[in-house]
Amino acid sequence: MKILSLLGAVVLTCASVLPFGDLLANPSSTASSDANNIIQETGVANRLVAGEVLRSLTQEIPAAACHLRHNVNVEDATELLTVGAEQINELLDALLFGDIYWGIEFPETRRKTIAEIEALRADWAPVLDAGRRLLGDPANSQNATAVSDAANMLFDNTYALLTTLDAQYSGSAEILSRDVMFIQVSGRMAALNQGMALKACQLWSGELDAEIAADLQQTMRDYQGSLLALSDGLPAVGIMPPQTPGIADKLAEISEIWSRNHPLLALVAVGEEISDAQRHDLYYQLIDERVLLLDLLYLYQDHAIVRY
Repeated sequence: MKILSLLGAVVLTCASVLPFGDLLANPSSTASSDANNIIQETGVANRLVAGEVLRSLTQEIPAAACHLRHNVNVEDATELLTVGAEQINELLDALLFGDIYWGIEFPETRRKTIAEIEALRADWAPVLDAGRRLLGDPANSQNATAVSDAANMLFDNTYALLTTLDAQYSGSAEILSRDVMFIQVSGRMAALNQGMALKACQLWSGELDAEIAADLQQTMRDYQGSLLALSDGLPAVGIMPPQTPGIADKLAEISEIWSRNHPLLALVAVGEEISDAQRHDLYYQLIDERVLLLDLLYLYQDHAIVRY
């Protein structure tokens, strides 16, 4: 489900409308046409969004663990670790059994997908156990490391599940390919945001690690490129400019806070020392940016739903 795999294959659809005079002359044709064009809403967009929220948590929970361990913005780190841990099983259950709260109408029936959901639950189990122990003893570096070190594995395994979900559901008549793409791009940005929080914490809390630094720099480029594409459009790969004023406004909010976070991240990425206050502000502002990104993800979900 790599984003680029969809960018070159955006499918646009057009709806034909009967002439106004024909509708007046034959009112029954209106009901017939409407009946034929109704597409049952089963929560495809919501299911894909739930998967993307899971992906963001693979970085959010490790980032919270790192900041909690190093006593930076303990209040927010504690909340994100606590709530995030609760959301993991909630989201996995929603994908497995359906959940009206998440807008997923029906349980999963495909055995391969069920097996992948349960495998991901098993991957998370020891990480969540370590996270709970860390909440009880934030000074325990072993538990913090166990959570932080799992970020890449969890991201990759969640990506595998997302690939399955996209292949299974994105071809549904219920959702356009372009709406799938918007959900993918914005969901991945939420994961990249918290991935930057994690990598920054790992860098300023220890010796400069060239691999993590290079990874942070690449993540920043990927994030900024995605933000520009969604904000301005990228017709060459089928990305249109914002489809609603609400989406445009949300992207402008994200751009504004990104302009504040980017300089601090750039300093950390090249090994520059930042103060305790700057570490607190950077994590605090990345969390604020994360909230806006999730708002954007849900706006794209709603836009996919209301077009029918």
